[in-house]
Amino acid sequence: MIPKFSLRKKLIWSALICFLLPLGGIYLMTHYLTKDLLLDRAVVSSEDALRAVQSDVNGVLDQTLELSNIVLTNTEIRQQIISGHEKRGTEEQKDSYLLNYSRLIRFLDELFGQHDDFYVTILGKDDFTYTNYSHSDFDPEQLYRQPWFDQLNQIPSFSTFWVGLQENYFNTVQQEESYLVTIGRPIRTSSNSVIGYVIISVNERQIRDHLIRGASSDQEMMLLNEEGKVISHSDPSLVGSEMTWWNQDRHARTIEMDGQEYVYAEQSIRANPWKLVSLIPLSSAIAKNKQILLISFGLQVLFFTLFCILLTMLISAFTKPLRQLSSFITRIGRGQMNIRSGIRGNNEVTLLARTIDHMLDRIESMFEQITVEQSKKRKAELEMLQAQINPHFMFNLLNSIRFNILTKGDEENAQLIASLSSLLRMTINRDNEFIPLQEEVETIHHYIRLMNFRHANQVRLEVSYEDGCEHALVPRFMIQPFIENAIIHGFEQFSGDIFIEAIRIREKGEDHLRITIRDNGIGMSQTTLQELYADMNHTPDAAVAAKTGFSGIGVRNVFQRLRLIYGFNAQLEIDSEQDVGTSITLKFPFEMERGEHGVNCDSGG
Repeated sequence: MIPKFSLRKKLIWSALICFLLPLGGIYLMTHYLTKDLLLDRAVVSSEDALRAVQSDVNGVLDQTLELSNIVLTNTEIRQQIISGHEKRGTEEQKDSYLLNYSRLIRFLDELFGQHDDFYVTILGKDDFTYTNYSHSDFDPEQLYRQPWFDQLNQIPSFSTFWVGLQENYFNTVQQEESYLVTIGRPIRTSSNSVIGYVIISVNERQIRDHLIRGASSDQEMMLLNEEGKVISHSDPSLVGSEMTWWNQDRHARTIEMDGQEYVYAEQSIRANPWKLVSLIPLSSAIAKNKQILLISFGLQVLFFTLFCILLTMLISAFTKPLRQLSSFITRIGRGQMNIRSGIRGNNEVTLLARTIDHMLDRIESMFEQITVEQSKKRKAELEMLQAQINPHFMFNLLNSIRFNILTKGDEENAQLIASLSSLLRMTINRDNEFIPLQEEVETIHHYIRLMNFRHANQVRLEVSYEDGCEHALVPRFMIQPFIENAIIHGFEQFSGDIFIEAIRIREKGEDHLRITIRDNGIGMSQTTLQELYADMNHTPDAAVAAKTGFSGIGVRNVFQRLRLIYGFNAQLEIDSEQDVGTSITLKFPFEMERGEHGVNCDSGG
């Protein structure tokens, strides 16, 4: 009976369902989850643009402060203001006053003449007045009648009164540039009495140009004072207006104006409480990012469609010889190993059939080959076992040589051979992973004796135990790598002193063993110490871990080994100072005997 759906159709429909369901889920999840993501990107983009403009606006406002600081700190200006009465004194005083006044005016003209958009006014006692503009454009005496002028007398020395936005009162400025940004500062003596004032105004266009350059086509940038009044705006028609939506403590990412939602971002001005504000319509801000997401989704749909078409074609090609292959494999499963498929063609299924034929051809020969290889393997193992030397034979031989040397009165070489024998025995004997601390230190003594003989130097070892610590169990070869580093790197193979101290401490109701290995070598720099810490915290591949020195166990390996045994109960600290020495402190649980799993550690024993 012919089935309702063929295998090819089942595969095709299964593939389509497997692709269409995730594709629809991706579209729905993307549409749901990317709303906040797009808003975050829009806010970040606005803040980045504001930060670029913030630097320029701060530069303009800082320049007004710098110009006023020059006036406040210039002793000649103060002296000229204070000595204003001399112009009504004797002829000699008048001439001196006029000469100093003329020199000062030339200095100020050279200084402020380079700043065309900054209008500087200095008012002092006895009718001292300086401006970098013509009095025909504006009479500086009118500044005394400004409503904010009296507040200059109330602020401290070197403080600034930010007048803010003012309508232009200079005749030379074009009508459309009708606003100025003004600051005022009092000039005081050392006794804090006011002797004059400096008022500096900058054309609002200076700030507006930066806002226009920094804003995109659909972005509004503005500078607002603490009351929400527009100091400068990328749209000149809005300068001087008040933003009713302004809130000094605003932290929202969006605001709503006239039924439209805007992306809101702000940056503070360094010199005063003013704010740089950016507004971008939300629909415009997310349009570009949303378009990118839609294009990405469209490309996914396109690739899924092409993939489904290609898969359909491949399934059609695959299923044609599948029936023959299925019958052939069924017969093989029944034990007919002498048959062959005979399926031929140029697709993957026919390649599989030919591979099965080839596999059947080789199975018979493999049985004989495996038998021969097993026989050769057993023979090689036997030869390897026969070639091995019993380590005890080596130790007995070394002891015999030592006894022979000792009988001849050469105690020094006899001790060296004894140390070598003990060290080799400790290295080859892997039965006991944990040994008493005293036995570990004895191994160190043997190692130092051999190193002193090898390098013809004199390394001294001092050991200090707290009662009972010498019997505490420690991992074998735990201290030797640090001693080896001290001799090779710390002393650079010259003489030195090494101190080992072991004490028993109690923390959080548990006993711990703390071992300190200290030397008086050349020490390490902080950079080298940090690199060593970073290397210890990196877990190497056991197959390629670096091996150094006699034991083949580096500092990193010791630390990783302690962590494997004791988990986070094991700690290692290194303190080093150049030309002073290095101190290494190990701390782990105190044990006199070990059970099946050892200590109850984070690693599970």
